[in-house]
Amino acid sequence: MKTLNFTKLPKTSIKYLALIPLLMVACKKEPAVTEQKVDTISTVEKPVDTISTILKTEKESNQNIISVDASKLPIRLNLEIKNPDDQIILKLQHLNQPKIHAYLKTEKPMNVRFNQIRMPDNTFDGPFSQTLDYDTKQEGEYWLILAKSNMASGNPTGKFFLKVE
Repeated sequence: MKTLNFTKLPKTSIKYLALIPLLMVACKKEPAVTEQKVDTISTVEKPVDTISTILKTEKESNQNIISVDASKLPIRLNLEIKNPDDQIILKLQHLNQPKIHAYLKTEKPMNVRFNQIRMPDNTFDGPFSQTLDYDTKQEGEYWLILAKSNMASGNPTGKFFLKVE
């Protein structure tokens, strides 16, 4: 067996021999690792059993006003805010129960909340969050004003579900 004698090789050949291990390391490709998230929990959502009857809808500039009969609680509505500055005013007519419980459920994360509630004597209260529990001391028409929260970030447009009990 013959051994290589590097002293007899020209200097340029030695330089090329030294580059071979560097090229092998530089050209070595690692297999691409793809991360796959697997959802092992599946949920079945109960479909909305009824959608409440809307008595009247109006549009005034950026306000969508929806009137419903509150004597027929619970109220279930699928709603949508299309413009970031829009408000939805839900007029609960003929409300005669001691408490309002309402909540919003969004399809995706969304900046929407109950901003205010207007009582029959034209006084206001609020702001609230995406849930509302409110003692009603008067009978009559209550307004639930829904819009984006100026104190929070996120997209204020999208579809959501509203339930009032």
